[in-house]
Amino acid sequence: MGMVLLLSTTWLSAQKITGRVVDEVSLEGLPGATVQVIDGEAGAVTDESGFFDLEVNEPGRYTLQVSYVGYQMRQVTEVWVRSGKSTWQDISLQRTYLNAVMVTDSRNYETPGSIQITEEQINRFAATYYDPARLVTSSPDVAVANDQNNQVSIRGLSPDYNVWRLEGVEVVNPNHLANAGTFLDRPSATGGGVNMLSAQMLSQSSLQYGAFGVGYGNSLAGVFDMTLKNGASDQRKYTAQASLIGLDFATEGPFKEGGRATYAANYRYSFTGLLTSFGVDFGGESIGFQDLAMSISLPVGKRTNLKIFGVGGLSFNNFDHRTFEESEEQKDRSDIYYENKTGIVGASLNTTLAHSSLNTSLAVSGYSTERDQFFYNENDEQEGALLYANEQRIISLNSEYQRYLGGAVWKLGVQANSYLWNPNITDEALEVLEVSQYLVRPYTELEAPLAKRTRLTAGVSFTGSNEGQTVDYRVFVKQLLGDRQSMYVGGGQYSQLLNPNNSIANNPFGFQLWKNNYDLQRSYRLMLGHSWTGSLVQIQSELFAYQVPDINENSALYSYGLSVHADRKIASGLYYRVGGSVFESGFTESEEELHTDTGFNLSASAGKEWNTSKKGKNKRFSVDVRGMMQGGQHYPEIGSSSMVNYYQVGTYVRADVRLVWTRFHENRTSSIALDLQNAAGIKNEAYRYYDSFTGQEETKYQLGLIPILAYRVEW
Repeated sequence: MGMVLLLSTTWLSAQKITGRVVDEVSLEGLPGATVQVIDGEAGAVTDESGFFDLEVNEPGRYTLQVSYVGYQMRQVTEVWVRSGKSTWQDISLQRTYLNAVMVTDSRNYETPGSIQITEEQINRFAATYYDPARLVTSSPDVAVANDQNNQVSIRGLSPDYNVWRLEGVEVVNPNHLANAGTFLDRPSATGGGVNMLSAQMLSQSSLQYGAFGVGYGNSLAGVFDMTLKNGASDQRKYTAQASLIGLDFATEGPFKEGGRATYAANYRYSFTGLLTSFGVDFGGESIGFQDLAMSISLPVGKRTNLKIFGVGGLSFNNFDHRTFEESEEQKDRSDIYYENKTGIVGASLNTTLAHSSLNTSLAVSGYSTERDQFFYNENDEQEGALLYANEQRIISLNSEYQRYLGGAVWKLGVQANSYLWNPNITDEALEVLEVSQYLVRPYTELEAPLAKRTRLTAGVSFTGSNEGQTVDYRVFVKQLLGDRQSMYVGGGQYSQLLNPNNSIANNPFGFQLWKNNYDLQRSYRLMLGHSWTGSLVQIQSELFAYQVPDINENSALYSYGLSVHADRKIASGLYYRVGGSVFESGFTESEEELHTDTGFNLSASAGKEWNTSKKGKNKRFSVDVRGMMQGGQHYPEIGSSSMVNYYQVGTYVRADVRLVWTRFHENRTSSIALDLQNAAGIKNEAYRYYDSFTGQEETKYQLGLIPILAYRVEW
């Protein structure tokens, strides 16, 4: 027995937390910073370059406290450590000044108008499908647009006004099967069935949707700001996962032992695609996808780092028509062939200067999608076709310089994008469109203390494009109310260069809205909020208002409401995230209803992990649940193309459950997980339509009970 305990202690001490502590502006390493495990004895001090190496006794989730003379103390929560492996943490600290109040930095919690997206949370919350876009629906500010599609509506605004960024630059929609679950089966602008950015490849990422600064541009709603991880520099690591979604294999590590140049890569092949290749029939339908993501980190001298990144994906969804006698709905009378190809490649260069830094990213991204539908008559003879195709390319550059100016932080940057769109729908009396656009957006921002407990962030940007010019401005003022509370007010003007995807944002039910002129659309937003932060729990409340003038002739788009939520970070195996929002969105000077005006959104997520170790076997069992309720979306009455005459589907209600059995072996971690989306099998109405085969109005429903079983091993 003593030998067993000795061996257990030996391998349990092998795992560690490594990383680097840097100044958040200059990115210079901070030597002598203290990194301490909260509620534990483990601790470390950073070396002359800011690197640290911290051993922990057991795998699991940890909270770190990081301190350095002259800087705000910071806590880093939910650090996920696996058996016998190192976990890397990039930690940035903010300077303090003589006239500033010394408080614990709460950036490990959600900042106002922002949702953190981490690999750990994606693997912990229920029914995320290991998809970063589905994780954010645990927030009451984000509504589910459709169970089959991960596009989201933020506070009643259209999903088509969201934007995806990767490594700081704008990219095309990084999702497979963009047509999944959409009305009339057409590709969505910002969503899809599965995201190409697998959880294994993600570093700290976020969804920005509040009063974000001028560094984020070209969005009227939200910005998915995604970052790919750098590979581990001290050892090679591997992850393999088999689930009903797909087969994943990820690897990361140094190119050579002791070197700082690293790599990380993940390849995934869909489970349904694998079965299809073996000839399995899904009622005449075949679905599949595959993707590859990679990042390479290369030090260039002592102060510069080059990162090369890429993402590629292929997907298809084909359906073969049934005979007239076998047909039950109008879809059965068509052959439908859908395919999508997406590619993203880019590089970023980060340079540390004296009390400043320069970060530059460049990427080229593109996709092509085709959907061909062939109709059959009652004699099973082909009779007509509907052919849809769309190509998009974005070349995006973003460069930002930031430095200290006394007690202030000054940023100067530029965003430059080139767009090429080529949409075509052959059933419309339209020529093939080719829309070429450009956007150049220099900006500057200053963050400075106004008083001992007050801090101001103000920025301005000029946006120039072939569709017009505008000057945007942003202001955010935060007032500390003691050590735990704060109030803030923020807002300004935000603009977005509209494109063929946005031209159907306010009417997703037809295709007559393709335009030859796409405006540089202005919008305004205002936020007033309060935040209370405890040792584990954060409670936020916010009044918000959005307005998009002249969105539809003389009508403005608006959304205003109240959001309240509480978030408990995981500690002692327990966490929760609960909240609700009430809002109204629509059009001024118009009787039309907004499709995404659901009126309210309630969400609750919680989980508990238990230590089930026995007989020398280190094991855990966890239960995670998520519930959501939101108002129904609006659709035009059958036979109407106007939202003046509309109906609202019923209230959307869903409960998800996740069960995970984890075992920590000597040099590997294995787990079995079972996700149950819509565990109660609630029948939620999606939309209604006139079915040409049945000759009557029919109702489409959201997904029923969807079980996802997964086996995962990390070594």
